[in-house]
This record gives sequence, structure tokens and C-alpha cells, in this order.
Amino acid sequence: MRDGKLKSGYGPYRARDLFEVPLHREEGPIWTFDRDGATRTELPDGRVVCIGGEHEDYYDPDFNIYNDVVVLGPAGQIEIYGYPNEVFPPTDFHTATLVGNQIIIVGGLGCREARRSGHTPVYSLDPSNYQISKIEASGEMPGWIFEHEAELQQNDIVLRGGQFIEERGGEQLYRRNLEDLALDTRSGVWRRLTNRNWRQFSICQEKGGLFVLDHDVQVQDLIPKGSEPIAAAEGSHDERRFLVRGVPIRIIAGVKRIEIVVEGDLPAEIYCEMPEVFRSRVETLCKKKCALV
Repeated sequence: MRDGKLKSGYGPYRARDLFEVPLHREEGPIWTFDRDGATRTELPDGRVVCIGGEHEDYYDPDFNIYNDVVVLGPAGQIEIYGYPNEVFPPTDFHTATLVGNQIIIVGGLGCREARRSGHTPVYSLDPSNYQISKIEASGEMPGWIFEHEAELQQNDIVLRGGQFIEERGGEQLYRRNLEDLALDTRSGVWRRLTNRNWRQFSICQEKGGLFVLDHDVQVQDLIPKGSEPIAAAEGSHDERRFLVRGVPIRIIAGVKRIEIVVEGDLPAEIYCEMPEVFRSRVETLCKKKCALV
């Protein structure tokens, strides 16, 4: 198999169409390299190591979260390695950081039933033989984190941003990660680098509706009149920031929820009123009952 063939851009839908594969079948999803949430790590010898990722959403017949490693060689050669779930579970939206002669895999969304609130999965991949080993880390973990960024600083892998899963009453809630944390790659100990303790809350439609389908809900319309807007980053059409008494407030419009993050300290009376003000505004715009999380 050539690299160009692997990355042709044709997903499983093309195979289904070409070979008349039925949508509903017992064989499971069609393998594909058309993925989101995978990582690509370039090695000094020119190899590119691609890890995991997911294809489509859960409602697609070929939805799958992968736990394989695809190696793209400098001369166009391709190697694909698969692993038992108990050795390396399916992962997506993780990070992969080259540390010496190992690739350290941190976090990931993964399968719902495998998520553990408060725990952070860490694995090591040896590029010499593609063996994967679990790292038993300790300390103040970031939790079940995904969509984060990782940076190697000396012997530490520093994590910023992303989200993590928090379990309450048997329900999995998505929370924005607001702290910077570091994993010491020598000892396997996590430590927190910041102590912001910023407040955050979310607004969801009570009947599980999708905000992405409500074109009347535009993130810029949620900024209170008279507040001072902060210039949005290029391409961040679903996120806005503004100031309230000098404290930045961030609004993030997602598919199922709208998040508000208070990036500092506000008087208690202002913060106590703020969630209901935003909930009411969102409810008015989308014309559907909304709830605070």
C-alpha cells in the first residue's frame, strides 16, 4: 500500500458505494485512515508515527475510535500496527510527545465506558519496535483530559487547555480545563503549575437540542450591551471574550452547549446573577427551554 493511496481522501462511504456494502451489517466498521483526533509525530529518521483517532460520529455505521499505529516511512512505505484493547485502548484527541527515544501518549476522549473521572491515561510507545506500555502516573492529575495541548519543557510534558470529563450522579459532564499541569517524565508524577480556580458554567437545551442547528443563537449576540469586547483570535467564530469590571469573560459556543468562563474574580453578587442572565438570553434567542450546568 502506498502513502498516497492511504491518504486518498476516500472514506468508508466510497468503499460502501463501490462494493455495494450494506449500511447495516454484522462485520463492523470499515477500516479507514480518514480520522479526526489522531496525532502525527515526526521522528528524526523521517518516519511519521500516526496514533489513533476517530472516524465520524456515533450515528455513522462506520464510526470507530482506533487504537492502532500507522507509520509513514520517508520513502512512502506504510506499516500498520494493531493492539489488543487491554494493551492500548481506543483513543482520540490525545497528545503524543517525543521524549528521547519514546513517544509519550497523554489523555484522550476514548470510549464512553472506558472513561475514569479523575484519572489521566498515559502510555509510552517505543518507535524501535512499536511496543506500547502503560505508565502508572501519580500526583495531581488533570483528569480524563482531551483536546489539550502538550509541550515538552526539559523533562516535563506541560499540558494546557482542552476539556476533561467529570462524573456527577452517574452522568459524564464536560468541563473546560483552566489550569496548566506538568508530568515529570522521569518520575511519572503530575503537578499543577497554576491555581487560577476560574469559575465556569454551561447552558444546554433541556430536551437535548443542538445549538449548531439554531442559527438564531450567535455567540456575538450573547455579549452584554455596554461591555468592552476583546478582539477575537483569527478563525474563532464560535468564541468571544469581553470585560466585566476588568475581568475577561469567555463565551464558547459548542454543538450541544454554550460555555461561559470567568477568568478572574468578580464580586459575588455579579457572579451569582451572571449564570441566570446568560441562560435567559440563550433561551430567548433559541426559543427553547434551557438549563444551567
